[in-house]
Amino acid sequence: MFALWLWQISFTTLLVRFLLWPLFVYWRDPKKLRRFPSVSCAGITDAWGVLHQYRHTRTRAVHEAHKRHGEVVRVGTEHVSFATLQAIRDIYGHGTPATKDNFYGAFVSTHLNISDAQDKHVHSVKRRRFAAALAQKSIIQLEQSVHGHLKRLVRVLDAQVGHEVDMKGVMLHLMYDIASMLMYTQDTNFLEKGTTVTTAETPDGRLYEADMYQAMVDSSRLATSAGWAPRAMKLTKFLTQWHPGWARGNGQRDVTIHFVRKRLRMDSERIGSGLPPMDDLMTTMLWDREGNALGLELGELVTEAANMFNAAGENTEIAATNIIWLLAKTPRAAARLREELDTAFDHLATPIPRYDDIKDLPYLRACIDEGLRLRPSIEGGLPRLTPPEGMRVGGVWLEGGTTVSVSTHTVHRDPRIFHEDPDDYVPERWLRVDSSAMQRGFLAFSQGGRACIGRNIAYFEMALVVAVLFSRYDFDLRSPDWELGIEENFSAHTKALPLTIKLRDVAQEI
Repeated sequence: MFALWLWQISFTTLLVRFLLWPLFVYWRDPKKLRRFPSVSCAGITDAWGVLHQYRHTRTRAVHEAHKRHGEVVRVGTEHVSFATLQAIRDIYGHGTPATKDNFYGAFVSTHLNISDAQDKHVHSVKRRRFAAALAQKSIIQLEQSVHGHLKRLVRVLDAQVGHEVDMKGVMLHLMYDIASMLMYTQDTNFLEKGTTVTTAETPDGRLYEADMYQAMVDSSRLATSAGWAPRAMKLTKFLTQWHPGWARGNGQRDVTIHFVRKRLRMDSERIGSGLPPMDDLMTTMLWDREGNALGLELGELVTEAANMFNAAGENTEIAATNIIWLLAKTPRAAARLREELDTAFDHLATPIPRYDDIKDLPYLRACIDEGLRLRPSIEGGLPRLTPPEGMRVGGVWLEGGTTVSVSTHTVHRDPRIFHEDPDDYVPERWLRVDSSAMQRGFLAFSQGGRACIGRNIAYFEMALVVAVLFSRYDFDLRSPDWELGIEENFSAHTKALPLTIKLRDVAQEI
């Protein structure tokens, strides 16, 4: 009898919480969002976004909703997606009153990092730490280190000439190698090993092996899915705690712990020998400009380092892989790029160009920007929260506490912004006399005060990598219409990119 009574109470509670209460809130409409067309049941329950995200289809579903319903679409119980230039300025522009949405709470560990900090003052303090190290002048000083990795790239690819190679894997290993050197002054050599499996260390010091990339992908899939139901985030995490992805995600934390602890020992040994500390991106979290120790807790060092490392490695890999694929499937563009590169440096004598020789090449930059437009590393709309007093977005007044975003995937395909054939890879569009106007709709690095702080280093790395690859090699797809798949979590992870490699000419061995 007691069991039946308990079951009835549980059933009634669940019925009220997950069906009757959402319907009541939808019809009561406290934020006046029922005036906007809603995709499927998203206006009633955030489960729509959670399930689509878990299946890697949310961004495409939002894009289809915009095509069907127009520039303003309700994609959550309290979330409105826009696809206009004015909305970009209102939501992401400098001086916007909008703050980062509670969505980012899904990624918070023991401490906040520069990406998930919602408070503007906290974010500003964290951003200032990295600003000088990621300035264009400072990045170019890293060129010698990056050149060493590019020489390794050429050796690896030269050994595979005539064979099919997964260029996604090559780019992933290369970018993680570069990131580990720039971040920790440590050479992981993933490129020659052909894997991202490395040493991990638990908080209590136990060592084991973990695949840092797969751990990041697993945890990102679950955290991103939970983030689209911010009011039920704790419940979503509780109900999915059985999922092995959460446990595998600890591998990312533990790999970073090992990197950070090893890096701290390097400074201790140098200082003990009378030498100055290391000079890398980790330095900005350990010492101020006067050489005083910042004294950040280990948890903050780990979460900040993991965030920066993955952004520099993962997101740059995504961009580079997509650009390689787009150029391989567009022979006309690849041929024009090679003509420009051949006039900039002699790839037979110097397979690795100086950055100064290529940094101002207009078609090279156009190929990169066009790749970022069609296949940005983050395709979904970055969610922001309107202030308590409300704000106007895209000419529409929204109540305080409303989640707003601009669908990058959608706005990047708007012919009013990017002209004709917006679904095609056409680098020439960036060479138009009015191309500067397209930057207002370009969200590959977001815009405003929260724009990607690593933009300069990303362009630096992509320019050198694309220049090296397309000056030295030809790449053949399995078929002209072969499509590169993606698996969207927070970032749009590329799947395998099999390409057959050929040398363009008799090239110098390095």
